[in-house]
Amino acid sequence: GIDLYELANNHLWRTEYGITNFNVPAPAFMNLPDAGRSGGERDWINYTFNTYYTLLNCGFRMRPTAGTASGVHPVPLGFGRVYVHCPRGFTYDDWIKGLNAGRSFVTTGPMLLAEINGEVPGGKFTMTSGKSQRVKISGTVLSEKPVRAIEVIANGATVQTIPLKTKRNRDGAYEARFKASVKIAGTSWLALRCWEERDGGRIRFAHTAPSWFDDSTAPLRPRREEVNWLVERMKQEIATNTSVLSPEAVAEYQQALEAYQTLERDAR
Repeated sequence: GIDLYELANNHLWRTEYGITNFNVPAPAFMNLPDAGRSGGERDWINYTFNTYYTLLNCGFRMRPTAGTASGVHPVPLGFGRVYVHCPRGFTYDDWIKGLNAGRSFVTTGPMLLAEINGEVPGGKFTMTSGKSQRVKISGTVLSEKPVRAIEVIANGATVQTIPLKTKRNRDGAYEARFKASVKIAGTSWLALRCWEERDGGRIRFAHTAPSWFDDSTAPLRPRREEVNWLVERMKQEIATNTSVLSPEAVAEYQQALEAYQTLERDAR
């Protein structure tokens, strides 16, 4: 029943980066430095991204959102934010519907205005059974510092990098348009992301919600290492929290463990 994932989370600060020790090490398949125990700002962002990709690959079609913990952490309100496509203009109800549909992108800086298969992110498309499909990608990115490339993410892997030629627009922002296509086969999700390098080695990013392409004869199957990691995480949490949390709270971990163990049967 969980529907949102905080893709820009409250450990991403506008002030100097402060999370140098990851409380829970990242798994080996994420290929982060220091055995996933610690890292820099981009490493933490990649840890966040790859956790999201793991859940998507397991069939949890969570939509991305953002948060800052402004007032608790040293982050101004709105530093990490989610933009929702509202073609009829802004209303609360339309914004919430768009957020729930994934018609959105998350950012700590760049504006990533994209279309995947002719629609804003969050689209749902039916694949011809057993056949591959070429998906068109296009859009515009605007930023304070030049963005060098757009990365196309398919089922958690970077399948294409689109180089950009940026130029100053009349508002003083850097602007670049892009257009490409990518071939997919079987049930897949596609998303776009970009990085904006800042002074002092800092980094900003933008990331679209995924668009989904469904082939009823070829469902998306998670990698075994992804499911194994989720199973082990739940076992660790149950062991840590059984004597600390209420039985009702521990039961939620147990429910998650059983769900992940069910997925192990279909993992590849």
